[in-house]
Amino acid sequence: MKKVEFYKSLQSMDDKESIKKFLVYNGSLVIADVKPSVTVTIKKTPENTHGNWIKYGRDFLSDINLKSICLREEKNASIILVYNENILKEHILKKENIEFLNKLGYKNEDSINEYVKQLKERYQEFNCPHELGIFLGIPIDDVKDFMECSSKRCLGCGYWKVYSNYEEAKRVFKNYDEIREKTMKNILSGIPIDKIISNISFYNYDQLYI
Repeated sequence: MKKVEFYKSLQSMDDKESIKKFLVYNGSLVIADVKPSVTVTIKKTPENTHGNWIKYGRDFLSDINLKSICLREEKNASIILVYNENILKEHILKKENIEFLNKLGYKNEDSINEYVKQLKERYQEFNCPHELGIFLGIPIDDVKDFMECSSKRCLGCGYWKVYSNYEEAKRVFKNYDEIREKTMKNILSGIPIDKIISNISFYNYDQLYI
């Protein structure tokens, strides 16, 4: 089923079920522990997705041990970062990542949530700062090449623009797609939400962000 049809199917569900399944699908790569975080756009539509996010969504993410922060509030949508606190901390505190963020003005902090707050400040200042890619688990070399308008040729695009190690990136993209597709099928099959989350958690993939 195409993604558009999937989103239409959510409209036939009650508000609480709809926002839960919306978040499980969009956050499936974080639930599967293959990405430290994802951004999710919550639109302010007549279907009241944004209202359901406020009423049910934030508490639901907390219940499944995920964190969230609004990076920017817009007229028609909210941009939300959904993240696994422990995995994001491990990723951000890698030597090459923390040194990169320090050069951009990030202060060293003990809590990963403080780094996320600094990202929010820069997100609001620069619209969509390039270092967001580090938080999303994109390889640092690709983030740097994109950020610096490198003369290197872009080898391909998927979940990010790839400038190095394209074969590995394609493997990652394929597995990301597989996780999202399985999650969508489970949702449409009417499987209970707790079971869907359990299925995602046991897909048995290694950490796929590089």
